[in-house]
Amino acid sequence: MDKAAEEIFEQLEHYFMGEASEPYSDKALTLAYEPINVGEIENPDTSGYVKGSCGDEMTIFLKVQNGKIYDAKFLTDGCGATLACGSTVTELAKGKTIWEAKKIYPQSIVNYLGGLPVSHLHCAFLAVRALRKALDNLNSREEINNVSYSF
Repeated sequence: MDKAAEEIFEQLEHYFMGEASEPYSDKALTLAYEPINVGEIENPDTSGYVKGSCGDEMTIFLKVQNGKIYDAKFLTDGCGATLACGSTVTELAKGKTIWEAKKIYPQSIVNYLGGLPVSHLHCAFLAVRALRKALDNLNSREEINNVSYSF
């Protein structure tokens, strides 16, 4: 192959790889290959399921006691970046009040992981959306359970 063709192929490769060629941090790689908090909580107080635009799905399960999250787990069918983000969001949520957990943003996950390639930032959004869905479902249950009826 001549040099001009080789350069064109190299440019095309970079174009199609996009930001995916950015390196992952050591923390993100560790949590991608050895995720934590994976699994389903038996009899969770709440859970939240979302499906991302990329097709990845995530469910987060929470146990809450005295207004604090004391256990958090997740299930996903996503890629390594999604596993790292699910691990991170559940770890960040543990020990927090409901209101504190609502302040976990995608940037919180990215910061914890030491960065993510731009092409996988949507994984952090997916994890936060699943957490928020679980928290919203918990708030709905609390409102239903705290209704007093007077006749």
